[in-house]
Amino acid sequence: MANRYEETSYGDLNSRFQTTEWTKILNSTLGESILTELYTKYWRPVYKYLRRRGYGNEEAKDLIQGFFSEKVLGQQLLQKADRAKGKFRTFLLTAIKNYAIDRLRQERPTSALDDTCEQPSTVSSPEFDFDLVWAEELLQKVLTELETECRNNSKEAHWEIFRAWLLEPEVSDVKLDMSAICAQHGVDHPDKAYNMIANIKGRFRKILRRHLSRHADSEAEVDDEIKHFIQIFSKNPPR
Repeated sequence: MANRYEETSYGDLNSRFQTTEWTKILNSTLGESILTELYTKYWRPVYKYLRRRGYGNEEAKDLIQGFFSEKVLGQQLLQKADRAKGKFRTFLLTAIKNYAIDRLRQERPTSALDDTCEQPSTVSSPEFDFDLVWAEELLQKVLTELETECRNNSKEAHWEIFRAWLLEPEVSDVKLDMSAICAQHGVDHPDKAYNMIANIKGRFRKILRRHLSRHADSEAEVDDEIKHFIQIFSKNPPR
């Protein structure tokens, strides 16, 4: 009999790639529902991007509201959508950049249109900050789902050991001794704890892959998204 903890059906491969962001944005019948989904998912990444471009707090918020209302809900974005050009996130970022420039041209004299709006940085670019916020929010969603899954399947000790060994050091910079972690959570040997961690890491990878499949049309594209996800944090560790 299969372990209930392992029984998580994500559907066959074909069905997994039928509801990507591209297919949703190209389905004009979705209307306001896709606006709400995209607005919720991308508000913070777009806001971070615009602030790094030099827009003030209220100006950035106004641009986001206008972009999603006029371009997404008004379906102007659909007319330019071309999934052959690559990732939906890249398409969205280009669209918001162009929208902000158009708004700037309407509101300010042509002589004011120079590079003074953007705040240069030797650490990262506005585009990288967009990706970073997107990746951080995805990471939190995956971890929240992982914790819920562990607790629903009587794997509380697995989760607590995983969290203490891999997540807490990111916050405190102090890594506990594995023997101390075992004693705290009633595990009789470090080797058992390492196996529990390996088990939860496997579940983490599967949940992450499922989330990223919503951004891709094939397993190869999911692999690319995972590599990109890892690269983002290799440049800037999770906060």
